[in-house]
Amino acid sequence: MEGRWLLAHLGDPKALAVSRAVSRWVSRCKRNLLEEDSDEEEDFFLRGPSGPRFGPRNDKIRHVQNQVDEVIDVMQENITKVIERGERLDDLQDKSESLSDNATAFSNRAKQLRRQMWWRGCKMKAIIALVAVILLLVIIVPIVLKYHT
Repeated sequence: MEGRWLLAHLGDPKALAVSRAVSRWVSRCKRNLLEEDSDEEEDFFLRGPSGPRFGPRNDKIRHVQNQVDEVIDVMQENITKVIERGERLDDLQDKSESLSDNATAFSNRAKQLRRQMWWRGCKMKAIIALVAVILLLVIIVPIVLKYHT
């Protein structure tokens, strides 16, 4: 069950299907083994220790089982945290790529705008120079013609 839980969170459908098939097979095998006549030793391994006939040993086994359960819980929490961290890292990477794309687009647009402003400045300078030449011609040509005649 824990394995299926882990694989489901990892999002691999093939692995999840394999996990489910293995889980069903194990359940069938357990059921078959439990339904067959078995001696006391096999019952112990299939069902675990039963009853108080083990005395203090049973307490030790229960204590160890509790410790194993705690470790399993901690590992499941750790796996959940790792998966969440991976999701956050994926989100951060997506945002980083988006920011990079936006920065590239901004840079290209800034270059294009700089060229437009440069051409606009050149055109303005050319118009001012042309107006200055025309003004000079308007002023100088009559003076030159007046002194020529």
